[in-house]
Amino acid sequence: MSELAPGMRQSVFGKLMTVMLVMAASLLVLVAGFFLLYISPTLNGSIDGLVREYARVVAASAPTYDTAKELGARLDLWIRYEGPDGAWTTSGDLPTIEEARRTGAHRPFSGRDYYVVPAPSGGTYLFAWTFTQRTLNAHVIVLVLLLFLMVTVVFTTHAVLRRLLRPLRSLGDGVARLSQGHLDVVVPNRSRDEFGALTDAFNRMVARVRDMIQARDQLLRDVSHELRSPVTRLKVALALLPDGDKKARMAADLAEMEMMIGELLELERLRDGHGIRTACQNVIPILDQVAANFHDRPPGVRVVSTAPEILADVDSDRMRTVIRNLVENAIKYSLPDSRTVELSAAGNGQQVVIRVTDDGPGIPEPDVPSVFEPFFRVDRSRSKRTGGYGLGLSISKRIVEAHGGTIAVETYAKRGASFVVTLPKREYHFV
Repeated sequence: MSELAPGMRQSVFGKLMTVMLVMAASLLVLVAGFFLLYISPTLNGSIDGLVREYARVVAASAPTYDTAKELGARLDLWIRYEGPDGAWTTSGDLPTIEEARRTGAHRPFSGRDYYVVPAPSGGTYLFAWTFTQRTLNAHVIVLVLLLFLMVTVVFTTHAVLRRLLRPLRSLGDGVARLSQGHLDVVVPNRSRDEFGALTDAFNRMVARVRDMIQARDQLLRDVSHELRSPVTRLKVALALLPDGDKKARMAADLAEMEMMIGELLELERLRDGHGIRTACQNVIPILDQVAANFHDRPPGVRVVSTAPEILADVDSDRMRTVIRNLVENAIKYSLPDSRTVELSAAGNGQQVVIRVTDDGPGIPEPDVPSVFEPFFRVDRSRSKRTGGYGLGLSISKRIVEAHGGTIAVETYAKRGASFVVTLPKREYHFV
């Protein structure tokens, strides 16, 4: 069955079906062994004794050929006689009495049991019955019927389990979609059992998470808007102060605060793809322009391209922001002995893949799932050396997803990491 393929062996459905199959096979082996090892030998032994005794009784009555034919028709019995009164047989394929004595009473391939009994006249009778073969056939029929019944039960159970566990599969799909960030997931509830209660609880949980995230985002938007006015007043007041180190430090702090507010508002503007205007662009010049802005910052940036022109539908300004944020992040976390940051782009089937590779300390494996979350920073100390507010990668992710693409991070065993941007590729045909 398809559900018992390697991919399903660890599922509840696969385990239940395996238990059912093992139980069915065990029951079949148990019944077959009981019939073959106990019932059949016991029954055959009893029948053999009765048949031998009946053969002696028939032989003692000295049946003639006509009487033997009548008995054979009624009892499925074949008789051969050899003696002073002559020789006759009710079946031409019966062996001679001497052959029957020499080969034994039972011949499994002929399906008959032979009994040699002396006659009162001094002759000898050979009786042939099929009791043993009939008993064996009856056992085989019982086992076949049992096997058919078990197969029917297994297939019926298979269908019932598929139906009963359908809510579990739906819940699994819902959890997978939720883990991918789809907060609009709603799992249909088709049952009123424990799975139905679990489905209702899951849907309520998703709604609660969605409301909490929306409330958080709304709070960020409101706070960002409200902070602009006091920041503007502080800038005006700062301009009236005499020049000096204190004024310069205050101006730097205000600039950082203004940048953070701008990034927060930008993050919300990009929600649902707002503010993106795409056009056919060659992404190579975009990489060259971003790399040129970092030529005087160690360890440097270089563009590695497989083709002079790679076309994609992008918003060039927004894509520059993405690449700039990724390169800024790579340079910020570079080490004194780090190699040059590499920018590359390549066409891959119907996609364009842009890669930013650095030789920094890398990203700890537990932090990889969180690097694109707002305000997350690998540097827990949030020191001035690394700077930023943990919004650059979140903005980059929003921009890329608004283009219909994806962004991911690849880490390496020793050091370094690569941020990979995948965009839909635009195909053009000129005539």
